[in-house]
Amino acid sequence: MIGTIARREAQALFRAPLAWVVLAATQIIVSWQFLALLDIFMEEQPRLRALANPPGITQAVCLPTFGVTAMVMVLLAPVLTMHALSGERRSGALKLYLSAPVSATEIVLGKFFGLLALGAIVWLLNALMAATLAWGTALDYGTLGAALLGLALLVMATLAVGLLFSSLTSQPALAATGTFGFLLLIWMVDWQSGQGKTAGLLAWLSMPDHFQRLSQGLLDTADIEYFLLLTLGMLLLAIWRLDGDRRAF
Repeated sequence: MIGTIARREAQALFRAPLAWVVLAATQIIVSWQFLALLDIFMEEQPRLRALANPPGITQAVCLPTFGVTAMVMVLLAPVLTMHALSGERRSGALKLYLSAPVSATEIVLGKFFGLLALGAIVWLLNALMAATLAWGTALDYGTLGAALLGLALLVMATLAVGLLFSSLTSQPALAATGTFGFLLLIWMVDWQSGQGKTAGLLAWLSMPDHFQRLSQGLLDTADIEYFLLLTLGMLLLAIWRLDGDRRAF
């Protein structure tokens, strides 16, 4: 049943013009950044050769591009997820799901994997852009692999956050606003701690801190656990919310 719901969700996404517009806009932004960084890297080659340990093209071009994609996902996730459950709730289709012999877990996971189909395209396009550089230069595959892992985990986490907020309301616009607000909060939560005013919990909650370490090739289990716990926590809360709706019938 999870696969059936996932296929339905993915088909609904790709049949709507919004998904294609969002993908096109995302790719234009990321590609422009990628080409701009590549152009700067080529222009700076004479100066970089004079350095004792110059940054490679992976560090100078690929990693900043992934960082731009990560920031774009903060804007993209609310748009992609706002109709996932709130639209179903508003149209009455969610009642059909909840009255059918299908668990809340299957509904949430099916929706999540359907959304991941589009998120995977965003991730794959980034990976392919980086891979094209291998034709003309040497890439740091260890750093690149860690950065792509971090980007995949971030995509999963942002979509899970959006799915939770979509489960809380029948208004897609409100779900999108809540998703964006929450993602912005955990994106900016340690700005002051980074300046030495606060630390500890705020630093741990910061999404860009964990992503940045992974994107630098530092495979720390704490960073991986952060994204997995965030994803799992959001999905469990969404399941709990749907179970509450079912008990209310």
